Amino acid sequence: MLKRYGQLIAFLCLLTSVSAQAGLVKGTITDAENGSTLPGTSVYLLSNPAKGAVSDIDGQYVLNDLPEGELQIVYAFLGFEEKQVTVSVAAGEVTVQDVALSFASVVGEEVLVTAQALGQAKAINQQLNAESIANIVSADRIQELPDVNAAEAVARLPGISINRSGGEGQKVVIRGLEPKFNAITVNGVRLPANAGNDRSVDLSMISPELLDGIEVYKSPLPDMDAESVGGTVNLRLRKAPEERSLLVRGLVGYNDVNRYFGDYKGVLQYSQRFLKNKVGLVAQANVEQFNRGGDIITYGWSQGETNPETGATSILGSNLRLEDRAEQRRRNNASVNLDYDVGKSSFGFFGLYSNTSRDQFILQNRYAPSNGIEYNANGIKTDLDLFMGTFTGVHSLNKLSVDWVASASRSNTGTPYDFTLQIVDDQQPFDSGLDRTGNPANYYDAANPDLRSAYLNNNENEAKQTLENNQEFALNLKLPFEASPKINGYLKAGGRYRSIEREREVFSLGENFYYLGGEVTRDARDAYDGQLIFSEANPQQISLLNFVEAGETIDFENREGEQVDFDVVLNDALVEDWFNQQKDILNINRNSRIDNFGVSESVTAGYLMAKINIGKKLSLTPGFRYEYSDNEYRSGISSITNEFAGVEGFYKDTTTFQQYGEFLPHFHLKYEPENWLDVRFSYATTLARPDYSYITPRTQINDNSLVINSGNPNLRHMRVENFDLSVSAYKGGLGLISVGAFYKNIDNIFIPQSLQLVDGLAEERGFPDYQEYLLNSYSNFPESKVYGFEFDVQTNLNFLPAPFNGLVVNVNYARLFSETTTYFLTSQTYFFPFFRVEYESNARQVTMPSQVPDNLNLSVGYDYKKFSARISGIYQGSKASVYSQNKDFDRYSLSFWRWDASVKQKVGDHLSFFLNLNNVTNQQDISYIRNENFISSIQTYGMTGTIGAQYKL
Repeated sequence: MLKRYGQLIAFLCLLTSVSAQAGLVKGTITDAENGSTLPGTSVYLLSNPAKGAVSDIDGQYVLNDLPEGELQIVYAFLGFEEKQVTVSVAAGEVTVQDVALSFASVVGEEVLVTAQALGQAKAINQQLNAESIANIVSADRIQELPDVNAAEAVARLPGISINRSGGEGQKVVIRGLEPKFNAITVNGVRLPANAGNDRSVDLSMISPELLDGIEVYKSPLPDMDAESVGGTVNLRLRKAPEERSLLVRGLVGYNDVNRYFGDYKGVLQYSQRFLKNKVGLVAQANVEQFNRGGDIITYGWSQGETNPETGATSILGSNLRLEDRAEQRRRNNASVNLDYDVGKSSFGFFGLYSNTSRDQFILQNRYAPSNGIEYNANGIKTDLDLFMGTFTGVHSLNKLSVDWVASASRSNTGTPYDFTLQIVDDQQPFDSGLDRTGNPANYYDAANPDLRSAYLNNNENEAKQTLENNQEFALNLKLPFEASPKINGYLKAGGRYRSIEREREVFSLGENFYYLGGEVTRDARDAYDGQLIFSEANPQQISLLNFVEAGETIDFENREGEQVDFDVVLNDALVEDWFNQQKDILNINRNSRIDNFGVSESVTAGYLMAKINIGKKLSLTPGFRYEYSDNEYRSGISSITNEFAGVEGFYKDTTTFQQYGEFLPHFHLKYEPENWLDVRFSYATTLARPDYSYITPRTQINDNSLVINSGNPNLRHMRVENFDLSVSAYKGGLGLISVGAFYKNIDNIFIPQSLQLVDGLAEERGFPDYQEYLLNSYSNFPESKVYGFEFDVQTNLNFLPAPFNGLVVNVNYARLFSETTTYFLTSQTYFFPFFRVEYESNARQVTMPSQVPDNLNLSVGYDYKKFSARISGIYQGSKASVYSQNKDFDRYSLSFWRWDASVKQKVGDHLSFFLNLNNVTNQQDISYIRNENFISSIQTYGMTGTIGAQYKL
């Protein structure tokens, strides 16, 4: 395959060298005031507006197949003065014409052009000139007042929310569809998934300093990847500008909830062009460390009796858990971007490397009146590596334009240490008068811990590694046509091949029987390097006191922000030392093998599309895409029931295959009835392939409980019809107002399902020998719907008198709806005439999990001379996150407002200082069941802040 692509590249280069019939004009468009590039600029011939182009993310444009002679070329950028330039074009020659545009005046007065206003104007121009429905974060907005990571920057666009980890934005939810349904690309090349079981990508590993813009495509064209049901987030890397530049940035940070001052980040970036600007280089490296710890309170609830008249179920308290999470996240990122321009051809290479290490220690004090008190410790060490290397080429062959991509990428997530240790105090540790099914918030004050009697109950380490390797090759051909003076456009065809190789391995060691004493305790004592302390209540049991340091305390906040004392603080070093000394005598968990799987997938795609311009106002883009998938999934079938001992049951490897093709039609329309009004309609067909853990043939059979837990290798992919309608109004330097509506019809959605193997289901699901067993697996269901509308305002007030002319405002709101079905089983136990359990399948209509129904983003920026500031607010309405068998136990995330603030002061031409505050109001993440009277968890990550300096030359 690589040899074939090498031959193709050589052939294209040869064609480039011999094609010299028509003329070509290319160049870079910049802002006359500060020299920054202007992406999204319209460039066309005055005599033939159909002969045109739009400048790319780097402000560069190409007009090919031009006649020889003097030509008038028009350059138009919304909010800037239109410019006409006379260019001499020679046959077979490349003419370089760079252009600088100036900001437009209002009623003859000079207008202040601020950094934030310029960034807003660039985003608007790119959005209006995009061929599909898109939202843009411009390079200026990213670089001037950068967010913490790429996920945080994307979250400010309409219809987008993010899932957080440790208070930090991590994964993107587009239009209420989970992260696994969205594509994440870098310069158009898909990033490998780095989650353990699904296809989602962690965006927190991408530093904003690497980026030159972010594009979110919500309605793909036929030449885009079809596996993007929610949308595609495309991260653009910088290309070297003509002027040499150096950027050095350093900051230190503070985490309020942990009273921690050790956060830091350093960035070094260098760019330059060589050989008369033909070769460009951008190189960057950054290192960072942030404390992502937090405090979590969990209230456990259980199901009581159901009122037969009202159908209401009583909710009873069951446990209270206080959890302190200590975590250090360290990242090292590096990137290089090379480009080589040889006239009618250009070549590029970009490489990206990112490493994230997470060192966590999680403490839990769990109070359960029915069982006692548990003291749990969980130490986790994780490394996530991402590498991507991509070669690109663009060629102008007279009328024909050709571009290609060859890429290889890899993600490797390893967790060698995920050790959980459980200590139990079951010596009647609660007041006798405690209402044991009352509000769990009362359990803490009623507890009377007996630390000398608490003992080690069990421990286990689960080591995991997930490795994914991707290869991707793409070729696109574009040919313009002109049927008449009023009908013109282009034809475009191409193909893409992508292969995925993924391996997941899990290896678990543990011991569940310390509480029995005897031989287990003796072996642990012999392996321990020191004097073991034993419980006062039972000298055969290993005491809690082996794992604590005298006088050690932690800060922990409740919902009201008050400090709460942990009864027991297990020491992370002592816990890790225990594991290192005991690991050679721990037992292998034979069941963990069933979590191993392998995946080999390939997707071969081809497409054909046309853009047809009818006059100056209407353009149509029909087309189709065809994708063929050839997949192999590997795992095992096991009937082993005893985790750490015994020889019962069997294990055997199994491999399954899937092949299928999909024809995916598209149709896009753009209509501009006025020069300030843009109307778009889009129809696109997309796909989503099942989670790896859903479709791999992993099967665990438990003959004791008559339960089968299994993947479903016959699971089908989702097919989605997407309808979009968007109307945008825009005016010069005043900005943009847009309103859009969308509808997604989802077929074959894949969700977990439990069912009893009766009435032919056992044979249908591939388990003919297991009649009456309970099967927990995954199934496809016919139809789900996602729909809603979005409203977006981007404006600045630079026409106002000083000092108010520095204001920039962005507001967007999305109202989202969905309809899907959740399936669950209820059981009934019978004792006569013989003991049996019967299950009944039930279904109910629900909204999509993780869909935020109301999503509002507000940003107000202000620039005055060399001072810049921005205040941003995000509102997310309450959403359903987990569905239960009983709707009273569905879990919801409570609505919230989150506020961030950024300030920057420039000193001279090169030096600037900045301050960033995140989660200024210490907004907590709160979940509940039934209603807000039954809080299920409160997560507190607190305010974080950074202060630093930047030098840019």
